[in-house]
Amino acid sequence: MSFLNTQSLPVGYQTSVEIVDAFKNGELFFLITNKHEAIFLRKEAWKVGDYLDEDEPGYSLEQFTLPLSAIPWLVDIIENKFWRKSSQGGVPAEVLHYKNTFDAEEVKIRFTPNCQKEFEPGITILNLSRPDGRSKYSELAIPYYTLRDKRLLQAMKSI
Repeated sequence: MSFLNTQSLPVGYQTSVEIVDAFKNGELFFLITNKHEAIFLRKEAWKVGDYLDEDEPGYSLEQFTLPLSAIPWLVDIIENKFWRKSSQGGVPAEVLHYKNTFDAEEVKIRFTPNCQKEFEPGITILNLSRPDGRSKYSELAIPYYTLRDKRLLQAMKSI
């Protein structure tokens, strides 16, 4: 996989948000867009002996892409389904995911009770139409902390 260079984005790409310490100390999280796509890029501080590859000097990278047209739907599901009680119109306790198609790509979002660490709630977004390595799909986990406290959801709304 070829990762975007956040210091020199291709023409037509812009950084919507850059979050420092998005969830872990030393982690950087970017939301980058172009006319058709939203690209989430996570840079985690890399240490010698770490199980992750050093994709960029000092960092391990994770990149996730989905159609830009999926962003309003994701925001709606997070705010109006996962973050509300069922008595307020939110999702019933037995419903853990939603799926939709955007620009011929199948996107799924699911509630994740242990997102990035134990007892940390969040979401996992899957693009079932874009393989990642050996997997037939790509996915990205985002803790509620990053969405709320680090204002990622606010950045997604502004797109």
